[in-house]
Amino acid sequence: MTDRRSYTIATVRALLDDMPRRTFFTLKARGALPFLEELKPRLGRRIRYRADLVDRYLANQWGRPRAVAAQRKLG
Repeated sequence: MTDRRSYTIATVRALLDDMPRRTFFTLKARGALPFLEELKPRLGRRIRYRADLVDRYLANQWGRPRAVAAQRKLG
């Protein structure tokens, strides 16, 4: 059975230590948040992301250093 949980932008930002909205979208545009896979179709205008990938990244099981922490220190 597949994991059907999803997170909204607000939830992902909260999980990333309440990352500012502008920082979130800047990092996303740069590709610095590779664990974000948008689910389609959208629910109206709401963007949803796969929860299993976000959880894996936050548990440091992504296989790469956490780019978000490095980016936040720079910005």
